[in-house]
Amino acid sequence: MAGAQETQLYCLADPLYYDTPGRLRDRASRYALGLGEPPEGWRREQRGLWTVLRPEGVRLPEQGWKLHVSAVEDGAEETLAVVARICAAHRTAFKFQRSAAALRVVDGKFTGRGSSGKFITVYPAGEEEFALLAEELAQALDGRPGPYVLTDLRIGTAPVYARYGAFVELWCQDGTGRPVPALRDPAGTLVPDSREPVFRLPGWVEPPEVLRPHLAAREAAAGDLPYRILDVLQFSNAGGIYLAERPGTGERVVLREARPYAGLDAAGADATARLRREQWALERLAGLDCVPRLHEVRTVWEHTFLVQEHIEGVQLFDEAVRRYPLVHQDCTAEQRAEYARWVAGVVAGLAEALGALHGRGVRFGDLHPANVVLRPDGSVVLVDFEYAAPLDDRRVPTAGAAGLRIPPGLDGAEADRFMLWTTWLMLLMPVLELADRDPGKLPALERRAREWFGLGPEEGPVRPGTRTLPTESASERRGRELLGGPGWAPARRELVAGIHAGATPDRPDRLFPGDVAGFADGGTGVAHGAAGVLYALDRAGAGRPEEYTDWLVAAMRRRGARPGTGGLYDGPLGVAVVLARLGRPEAAEELLARARAARPAREVGLFGGRAGAALARLRLAETVGGPREPADAPADALADALADARELAAVVRGETVDGLDAPSAAGLLYGLAGIALLQLRLYRRTGEPWLLDSARVALERAMAKCVRVPDGSLQVLEAGRRLAYLDRGSSGIALVLREYLEIAELPGGDAFLADVRKVCAPGFVREPGLFRGRVGLTLALDGLDGLDGLDGLDGLDGLDGPAGPAGPGAVAGQVERLQWHLVARPEGLLVPGMRLRRFSADLHTGAAGVLLGLWGLEEERGNLLDLLTLG
Repeated sequence: MAGAQETQLYCLADPLYYDTPGRLRDRASRYALGLGEPPEGWRREQRGLWTVLRPEGVRLPEQGWKLHVSAVEDGAEETLAVVARICAAHRTAFKFQRSAAALRVVDGKFTGRGSSGKFITVYPAGEEEFALLAEELAQALDGRPGPYVLTDLRIGTAPVYARYGAFVELWCQDGTGRPVPALRDPAGTLVPDSREPVFRLPGWVEPPEVLRPHLAAREAAAGDLPYRILDVLQFSNAGGIYLAERPGTGERVVLREARPYAGLDAAGADATARLRREQWALERLAGLDCVPRLHEVRTVWEHTFLVQEHIEGVQLFDEAVRRYPLVHQDCTAEQRAEYARWVAGVVAGLAEALGALHGRGVRFGDLHPANVVLRPDGSVVLVDFEYAAPLDDRRVPTAGAAGLRIPPGLDGAEADRFMLWTTWLMLLMPVLELADRDPGKLPALERRAREWFGLGPEEGPVRPGTRTLPTESASERRGRELLGGPGWAPARRELVAGIHAGATPDRPDRLFPGDVAGFADGGTGVAHGAAGVLYALDRAGAGRPEEYTDWLVAAMRRRGARPGTGGLYDGPLGVAVVLARLGRPEAAEELLARARAARPAREVGLFGGRAGAALARLRLAETVGGPREPADAPADALADALADARELAAVVRGETVDGLDAPSAAGLLYGLAGIALLQLRLYRRTGEPWLLDSARVALERAMAKCVRVPDGSLQVLEAGRRLAYLDRGSSGIALVLREYLEIAELPGGDAFLADVRKVCAPGFVREPGLFRGRVGLTLALDGLDGLDGLDGLDGLDGLDGPAGPAGPGAVAGQVERLQWHLVARPEGLLVPGMRLRRFSADLHTGAAGVLLGLWGLEEERGNLLDLLTLG
């Protein structure tokens, strides 16, 4: 899944759906060189945010030395004119960010550091031309400002940079078997083309003579920072945040690094401007206990570092996650009241801290739980003053976490008070991103928080503007009507309508909007692309135009022979299973043959690894079937699946197998439970005892990775997190274990199932989706039904009506709570995807997964694992 910063980047182009930055609505700021007819003798094309200009008759090499030019927005078009003139004189191909808005993206806070600053890319035809262009561009642009291109070597004092890399699209597999951009080594072998934010040369490449003085200058320019770095707390295009200590004293400090001209925010301020703003605030607030102490501001090389006190304590967001009671199925009214009292104490401390700032004439401007540290004694400290301003500044702050945007007209102290109110509400209902998708959610969330936590209308901080108890929005009312009744067919129809409304068969890069990850495979895959949506529509008996299937076939052929097989959810084999189901066996066989010619993945899981590839081959043997020629036809798919299963059985036993990683994760999609499911499916097909034994060992190892939490449930412990969701958590393990227990015994198995079911009906789930959300947990709850002593379990006393056998029932209650997330619009029911920042239609995070889940709960009970794995 994409990180928080990458997700933000995919929120720029469309207010409803995640989309590529290349679809940014920037026509008004396009550079003239990209408009109208191209220069005579040149060809022009658009690639995402790039405009490419290539002289006719010039053929580029596969790879070589390239040049990058950076710029700031003021003067960028003049810089482009200079570079275009020089490239025209040499008939050298180049590309440029197409608009001022696109340049702000590439220099912005959320762009990856490997792409930072790259305004123009120049492609010399050889080293001689490279040397001429490097010197000419450096001379012509000397002294112009621009962010440093971290992947490259700077030429002199100009914003001109050099790097050896690929000129055309080449792909190979990395050490995990994933496809990555490639270079060709002297032996002709494709090897990964590193895009890390540091200048590195491939081992076989010697720098041209023209670069040697600049390499020497780079070494000489490195400055010393008189602090020892202990840990990197955060990296971004703006710079880094580091935990460090003073040599000699051992005192811990926090270093905040700012890169000039980089990390632009929505107002266009760069990282250095924000750091100076923070310096101003900390100096003005010196002596306050609720503010870190400023030690110094120091410039090292070209970067500025603000050194401040390290606050011993825990981030408010992390502490709230640890304490939040509604994630526990047996949460009581007293536990909720206790949490509400803790929140009230924290908010009172924040109100006092803001009052102290206001008394010094400072507006904080960016209050949310990630910008607050709780000391061990519970007192609050505000951190990250990048958006601080004088209290009389009339501009409305532009910062704030998703869902916490300050309404127009609120400035000064009122802006901070509004953020105090939203912070209070976020601590009680940590899904405020939903308010960006549907403004009616905000009053609904406040109303629900007051009901759940037993708060009267006068409790909590004052919300600037109004104190009226909120009412139900039209979207909320429609959601309750669709999901609160005895049957969910109307909700399914609305989900289908929403999926069709978002379809874009005219676009080559995606058919349905989904998660950011869907763009990596051209919008085709099962998890995040068209294949998964089409599978859900077909399985749920919903109609679909045949052009959707045509689109998927054409898109897979356009992608060609990318390296690697992937697994069931992210590669061509999973798509092949769906196409076979949709009546396109020839296209399925084509993909099967392509995958058989590729190097298999090193990963072991169902999602993108060997178990998923093997299960897909088994599915194809069952759906396409029959003896065929050539040898890579589906008749051999079962043999290939069994060969993979033998290697997986070996690694499950702890043996080393070349080309296959040892399983470290436990859950269904990425670890041992997925391997166990494959072995069970093959056992049912062949009856070979070693497969059943392998499934048992895999399940025993997966169960051993679970820990008991205070509410008595069992959850996977992975990287310090306790996980219950289908993808990585204990609920997925339990579903496979239940199927195993239908065939054979496993000591402690029944008790494990009972303890996992305790976590499948929590009062609060942050996201609605299938594999990491409420729908998946509800399916697991239903799939584990019938266990002794657990029928009718709800454990949510006081939440939306009665609990237990006399109430609506655990499964129906969980489905009803989906209304908290889903948004009813005229075009249909829409589902917020991963991180809740945009709507999604995909199987893993969006509407297709919710549709499939509701169908399974109503129409295919008892067939859950087949439903989830394209069976």
